[in-house]
Amino acid sequence: MFFKSVTTILLCSLFLISSAFAKNCNQYRAQYHCPADKRFKLHLSFDDGVGSVTPQILDTLKRERIPATFFVLANKVDCQQYRQSCMKGRNKKDCQSLQLCQQRRQTLKRIKREGHLIGSHSYEHLHHSKLSPVELQSNIKRSKQILQPFFSTKPAPFRLPYGDGWFNQKDKPQVMKALKQHGFTHIGWEMSGFDWNTKNQQGTKILDNVMTQMCSGRNGTVLLHDGVFENEHEGRLFTAKNLAKWIPVMRCVADFVPLSHFKKELR
Repeated sequence: MFFKSVTTILLCSLFLISSAFAKNCNQYRAQYHCPADKRFKLHLSFDDGVGSVTPQILDTLKRERIPATFFVLANKVDCQQYRQSCMKGRNKKDCQSLQLCQQRRQTLKRIKREGHLIGSHSYEHLHHSKLSPVELQSNIKRSKQILQPFFSTKPAPFRLPYGDGWFNQKDKPQVMKALKQHGFTHIGWEMSGFDWNTKNQQGTKILDNVMTQMCSGRNGTVLLHDGVFENEHEGRLFTAKNLAKWIPVMRCVADFVPLSHFKKELR
């Protein structure tokens, strides 16, 4: 009798939670002018890491069972650049940077271990269409050398910083050509949270950006950030803090899918 009562209480609680969630979803659909009878396919991607907040983002993705792609700046996990100076005792700051770099490499291992895709965001965050041929080849090649152990698809994903060389590929074809030569496939984005903009790092502006774009009729990859390319270790604190709040709202109208749903070559 006791267990029957407990079961009844649990079922009632779940029904109330489900009803409340459905009511909220109807409100969000109305707020963002989402089609009443349509669901979208969504893939989350994160640029400019690995950063200090990447483990927090991984915790959220694991809890929510969502696959994502992380486009990593190779210079952030290139620990050799700090190791020699640290070992020679030249610079105490280099030893601290080495420790942080090693932490980031551990996080990179976790990203792969938990089933997410890792892609290159090149070696440095530069406008690739403005680089000399030698610099262009060097940045792409060096990123591949460092990140190769963490790739799980062939070709490996690559996202150009600023999208430069992708959105303007008709005028600057050398960039996409160089990516193909090094065995990469470029991954753009259909939606952006514009979370890099400090003006959006308040309230629900980032969520609003994604929901408005999606409900206008878009499926595809969302561009977010876990790192700050200007900083060695610091991450996107606002994005990491609020991601867990945004996901249930997105789920009202979207199903989260792996990148291979859109890019069959990455299976």
